[in-house]
Amino acid sequence: MNNPRKWAVIGRYGSAGSARSTALNIRTGRLAAYAPAGSFDAAARTVITNGFAEHRVYARYIGGVR
Repeated sequence: MNNPRKWAVIGRYGSAGSARSTALNIRTGRLAAYAPAGSFDAAARTVITNGFAEHRVYARYIGGVR
């Protein structure tokens, strides 16, 4: 919330499914820290570096500039 509209990596996950689920829960406000629904945008991405996959969740605050 201190950097509205700027994307940040908020987590790394063991699977693409876990990352997608977390991103959905952020967008829908199911995680208390990201409530109310629609206050945050989130996306899950898989990044391949040196042959290793890392599943990341990116989020940004969009609910109103503070």
